[in-house]
Amino acid sequence: MDFLRLVRIVLSSFFGVRKRASHEADFANINLVLLPFVAVFMAACIGAVIYGVVSLIAQSTSTLQGF
Repeated sequence: MDFLRLVRIVLSSFFGVRKRASHEADFANINLVLLPFVAVFMAACIGAVIYGVVSLIAQSTSTLQGF
């Protein structure tokens, strides 16, 4: 449950959709030592998804052009 809370905190901070009251309540109850590790992991996951989508689109358009 704590890991899911950390993921929610990180994702909401990436997209900037937090209310001040929920932000303060979450930071009062979490382990701040694990937060940077979860943030780096989530950033790598988001980057991998973006890279995969772009790679898939680039691969499919290059085969349509006949090169």
